[in-house]
Amino acid sequence: MALKGTLKDFSLADIFQLIGIQKKTGVLTLKNDKEVVTVAFLDGNVVSADALHRRLEDRIGTVLVKSGRITEAQLQEALRIQKNTLKRMGNILVENKFIDPATLREALQIQISQMVYRLFRWGDGEYDFTQEERVEYDKDLVVPMSAESILMEGARILDEWPMIEKGIRSFSAVFRHANVEIASAGKTGGGAALDEAARSVTLSEEDRKVYQLVDGKRTVQEIVERCPLSEFDTCRIIYELIGRQILEEVRGAGPKAAAAAPAPAVATRRATSRPFLAVGYLVLVLAVGGLLVRRVESVVRGLGVQASVTPYLTPLIGRQEVRSVRDSIAWSRMQRIDFAIQVYYLRNRGYPESLARLVTEHLLRPAAIVDPLGRPFTYAILPGGYKISFASGESDTHSIELINAPPV
Repeated sequence: MALKGTLKDFSLADIFQLIGIQKKTGVLTLKNDKEVVTVAFLDGNVVSADALHRRLEDRIGTVLVKSGRITEAQLQEALRIQKNTLKRMGNILVENKFIDPATLREALQIQISQMVYRLFRWGDGEYDFTQEERVEYDKDLVVPMSAESILMEGARILDEWPMIEKGIRSFSAVFRHANVEIASAGKTGGGAALDEAARSVTLSEEDRKVYQLVDGKRTVQEIVERCPLSEFDTCRIIYELIGRQILEEVRGAGPKAAAAAPAPAVATRRATSRPFLAVGYLVLVLAVGGLLVRRVESVVRGLGVQASVTPYLTPLIGRQEVRSVRDSIAWSRMQRIDFAIQVYYLRNRGYPESLARLVTEHLLRPAAIVDPLGRPFTYAILPGGYKISFASGESDTHSIELINAPPV
């Protein structure tokens, strides 16, 4: 079997599903304008992944240093030995007892999986799968990854990444700690500890790993490289900490601020009007705040009897904009349902009789099969596959459909 084309014509999920179902052995090469990645399959399972300009074997030592598993001196010693012996970096680290085999196995598995998961964020590119009789990989250190597990994580990334990407804006963005008191780690029991927790913001263990790497100088990319968590989870936590106003972006405003400094005479005249401006701002804030509080109260009351919040958006933004937001949410959920159906097919060699079956199989949560209006998505099995649809509005005059064919 030979597969070749573009990711716009045949999605990465479809490619992985096809290789997994047919249990093919070979090498999948993916290219875009920035990167070339190869993924090796054995009987439909992923056993290795490499990037042309960022080879896994060369990066594993750096990753182990940044995660605190080995020291910089140990890495330099391993590189010196590798130069003289041409042995694999992993084998050198184990033979010299810098790490144990279990640590190396875990690090390699994480690196391979994250390289594969990053591919799901590609918007375009070319692919070429070449079938082979066998592929070489380190059987002692690498556990093959099933197509099913990859598709499930890929579905999560596709669903959440656009929102995360919009929140962090860029991998070159720099963030710093906001003026928020963070509760100390490991504080349990005692009145003083409870008082501190009440006054402070608490962070989970994973949140704290990311928070401690933010220093107002490192870029998001540098934090990702230093964090022991995956790239996706690191970015997700940064996004959540921004949303909780625990982190804030550093923006270069030095020259602009200097240029904007007023002359002393102007500053004196403005100072006399500041009290009046402050009173005006205060009145405006109180008025707007009162309106927002009343609006939030109505939304909360409405949510008690209705699953959708879109009706409450109508007075704030136009009807067309509400429909656009609603359609975007619906399409994202339909794509996630589509992935879940594909995974169900891999497990059961058939399609679910209803979307509720995806919930009982623990592939989706109940809220994932409900549209933004609080109604179940329409699902039908067709002779050539299946269809998921959503009627955007009270009538079916405007609808969205997702139709998929069965795997070859």
